[in-house]
Amino acid sequence: MQVVKERIKTVRDKEGRRETCGEQLRRMCKSIAQEISDDNNTMKQLEAFMDGVYDIRYIVDREKRYYSAELMVAGGGPTIWVNLNTMEVEGYWGGDRVNVPFRDSLGLDDYLEEMYGC
Repeated sequence: MQVVKERIKTVRDKEGRRETCGEQLRRMCKSIAQEISDDNNTMKQLEAFMDGVYDIRYIVDREKRYYSAELMVAGGGPTIWVNLNTMEVEGYWGGDRVNVPFRDSLGLDDYLEEMYGC
């Protein structure tokens, strides 16, 4: 997984205008969603992605069986969660909010279910 700091690069359009926080947030969320949805993902990429995760929230049923999880992949400036229940990358930055859908080609849900069982 790319380091989130690399995703916060200042980008300028053709007129030299800087991206707004909302535009940066959308770009970062889309980048994360594309990374998870890439059909060519390998176990090494899954492990690299998990190395960049700051926090994991497990969602369990009343019998404490794994149901789903949320992964915090950015915090401090933009806060970005990968929500495996809704299958969306959810980004928050100030008053901006972005939701970008993804397909779990990395196998995050299976990996986290296995980790929860350990």
